[in-house]
Amino acid sequence: MESGTMYFGGGGPVVEQVWQALRYFPWQHLIDIGIMSFLVYQVYIRLRGTRAMRIVAGIAVLGLGYLAAQSAGLFLTSWLLGGVWAAALIFVIVIFQGEIRHMLGQINPRLRAKALWRWTSRVRLPEERLVAVTEAIFRLASRRCGALVVFERDDPLEPLLQSPGTVLDAQMSPELLETLFAPPTPLHDGALYIRGGRAYRAGCVLPLSENQRLSYFHGTRHRAALGISEHSDAIAVVVSEERGRVSIVEHGTIATVDNAEEVLTWLGERLTSPEERPRRHRAVKALVTHNWRPKLGALAAVSLLWFVLVGHPNAELGVSVPVVYVNVPQELTIEGKHVQEVFVRVRGSREMLNFLDPNQLQVAINLRKASAGRHRYSISDKDINLPPGLQLIGVNPSKIALRLREKPSELK
Repeated sequence: MESGTMYFGGGGPVVEQVWQALRYFPWQHLIDIGIMSFLVYQVYIRLRGTRAMRIVAGIAVLGLGYLAAQSAGLFLTSWLLGGVWAAALIFVIVIFQGEIRHMLGQINPRLRAKALWRWTSRVRLPEERLVAVTEAIFRLASRRCGALVVFERDDPLEPLLQSPGTVLDAQMSPELLETLFAPPTPLHDGALYIRGGRAYRAGCVLPLSENQRLSYFHGTRHRAALGISEHSDAIAVVVSEERGRVSIVEHGTIATVDNAEEVLTWLGERLTSPEERPRRHRAVKALVTHNWRPKLGALAAVSLLWFVLVGHPNAELGVSVPVVYVNVPQELTIEGKHVQEVFVRVRGSREMLNFLDPNQLQVAINLRKASAGRHRYSISDKDINLPPGLQLIGVNPSKIALRLREKPSELK
C-alpha cells in the first residue's frame, strides 16, 4: 500500500444517490448552507445595479463552467477556466478594493438581525408631515436651491450610506428643511434621510447610480437618488439646483413633476396609512417574504454549489493513513510491533476528493484511559480527521491490537 494510492468508483441511479445524500445529511451542512446563503444575499443587495455586480456575475459563470468541465472530465477546459477564474478573482480584489473596503466597513455588530435581512417594520408618515416636506421642496425649487430627501421604507438605509452624515433625529418642518439645504450651510450638499417620520440624518452621501442612459442634465443628486433606489426600496425627491425642477425617484426610475399636489399624491400613495405594529407571526412571515426573490436565488445558488461540491457522492478514494497513539500514560509504554498505518476508503464528490490532501489525514488512537495488558481498538470516523462532506466507507485493518506494559521503575 502506497500513501496517496486512490481509485474512483460508484455511480448508480440518480434517485439512489440523492437518497444517500439526504440520508447522511449532517446538521453542519444546514448551518453551512444557511451562512453562505446569508453572505451571498448580503453581497448581492449591496452590489446590485453596479458594475461590480455584473463582473461578480461573470466570475460566478466562469466558476460554474469550471466545475461543469471538471465533472465532465474535460481536463484542458477545466485547467483553462480554473486559471482564468483565479486570475479574475485577483483582478476584482485589486480593481474594486474601494468597494470591498466600504462593504466591510458597513459590518456593524450592533445592527439587529432583521436589519441585516433587509426587513424592518414600516412606520407610515402622517399626511401633515408629507405636506411639510412638499412645501419645503417647492420653496427650495423656486429659489433654485438643490435638495435631496430620501424616505426609508422596509429596507434599512444605514448600511448603504457612503458617509453617514450628521444625526439630527428632529421633527420635520418646512423651516428645518429649508435651513438644511440653504447654502452655505455645511449639510446642504448631502441628502436628508427620513426615518420613521423624523429627519434622522443630514449631509448623507449615497451610492451613485451607474446608469449610462441617464440624461445629461441630471447631476450628482439625481444619480445619488437613483443609486439608493436601486439598492433598496427607498423613495426620493430631488430638487435640481441648475433648473429648479423637482423629480421623484423609485426603483431606479426618475420622473419630473410640475406641482406640489402631484408630489404630495405620489408620497401619500407610498407612505401614508394607519400605523401598524406587526405581530410576531407577521414579523416572521415578512422576514421570509420580503425581498424573497433574491433570498431564494441566494439559497438556490448556494444549494446547487453544495450539491456539486459535497452532496453528490459518486466517487471513492482509497489512501494509506498513518496511525498515531496519543495520550499514552507516563507509566506505560507500547510493547512490540504495532500498526503504523491503515488503508482508509472514503466516499464523496469528485470535487471534494480532488481537494483532499492525504498527507493531512491521520488516525488518532486515544490511550488516555489505557492500562497495562492487551487491548483492541476499533477505528471509526471519529478517530480520523476527515473534512466535512466525506463519508468513511471502510478501514483495513478495522481493529488495532496493542500490548501495553509498565515502564521500569527507574524510567517512570
